[in-house]
Amino acid sequence: MKKIILLFGVLCFGLTAVNAQNAFVGGHRAWSFALEGGPLYSINENHFSYRDNAFGSKLFSWQGAASVGYEFTNALGGRLWVAYGKNRGAANTMDTAQHGFYPYDFKSVNGFFDITFDLNGNFEVRHDFRPILYLGVGAGHTFGFTKPSAYGTPKASDWQGPFHPWQDIETRNTVFGFRGGFIAEYDFRPEFGVFADFCGEAYNDQYNGLQPTKQDQSGLKGYAGFPFDMRFSVSLGIIYRIDY
Repeated sequence: MKKIILLFGVLCFGLTAVNAQNAFVGGHRAWSFALEGGPLYSINENHFSYRDNAFGSKLFSWQGAASVGYEFTNALGGRLWVAYGKNRGAANTMDTAQHGFYPYDFKSVNGFFDITFDLNGNFEVRHDFRPILYLGVGAGHTFGFTKPSAYGTPKASDWQGPFHPWQDIETRNTVFGFRGGFIAEYDFRPEFGVFADFCGEAYNDQYNGLQPTKQDQSGLKGYAGFPFDMRFSVSLGIIYRIDY
């Protein structure tokens, strides 16, 4: 994780240096405020078991987000992004993939600081279409885990609370995350526009409440879980800027 944070810092410094000579083409800075929402797709642990149990399409859920941004130059900016969403997961180790499958739901609040890079930012003429790349680091907080609506043995009705065949699902978790994405924005006016945000996120493995032990990982290689919990989303939103 330290390497990821270090690389993120180096990238931020490099982008600042590259754009320093072209800063503020047009002579403005701007604050931005945005709202967005859309479908979310979660990939936790081993995806093959979701497919094998005909659950892949049910991993779609929804989230909404708000962000505040600041344009340091016409190309380089930063934004603070916060979202609330619903997620779906399942206990899907080798045992459950063969003898049962135990899906459950949980909620999340996620926050990131993104560095944004407007690919049109160095042009002297303003373009209505703005393609923007971004990278971010942050954290995810998950809570509200439901009892699995299982089929297989044992039945969910036999359990007193959220359960995994090898460990209990945690009631709440706060973990490190990092992400990257692409924004396609169209501005009707310099201060107002709409956009589509395509994003991929990765979190520490216990984000979804399940983290295989070292014994599980060594004894059941290929079944004990991917080292990150992944989420992919497509959001539509509106953005408003205040230039000065």
